[in-house]
Amino acid sequence: MPAKTTEPCDWAGCEKGSRTKLGGRSFCLDHFLELARARIESLLQLLAGSAERNLSPEVQSFLSEVISEITVLAAETRLLAPSQREELIALSTRAAEVYQCIQRTPRYPRRIACVVRADSLPNEPGEKSSTVNISQRGACIDLRQDLKAGQIVIVERVDVAKSARARVAWLKPSVADRSLVGLEIIDEADFWGLGMAAEGGA
Repeated sequence: MPAKTTEPCDWAGCEKGSRTKLGGRSFCLDHFLELARARIESLLQLLAGSAERNLSPEVQSFLSEVISEITVLAAETRLLAPSQREELIALSTRAAEVYQCIQRTPRYPRRIACVVRADSLPNEPGEKSSTVNISQRGACIDLRQDLKAGQIVIVERVDVAKSARARVAWLKPSVADRSLVGLEIIDEADFWGLGMAAEGGA
């Protein structure tokens, strides 16, 4: 497939020919990647720690357009440098993450006392805290301890003496030395009992 160079890139000061379109504007490949990456990262930050999962039609249209354009660009294998192919793959992955955020089960603002400790230190007392919001397979918890994205922790519910392993999905600094930590429960389908509450009419 030949390169799309019939129109100039709409990025200010860029003299390259356009390879793709986004939001009705023409862009060269480098500026398409830059713009799409920045927008997707801002969407991920917006979704992190928020219970809201309803994105505007404009945002959903943007995500669909990005994924569609990436599919077309990826077919131009012979015209892409290896670094550009890697960028496209990374961008496609990030766009998929936004869709996953949208498709998560609803979150509910609930304060449930819990203890969080590193999975590698099961005998440590852990940190006492409480949830900010919860979903069937996750939670946002306000913590002081230094955790990293991808780290495995043990979450214990104080009210029912029940524990589960969880993965740190994201971290967001809150105040002083504390952070809001998004956890994805690994080995429990409904750790917080939301399904049972719904069945009971709560």
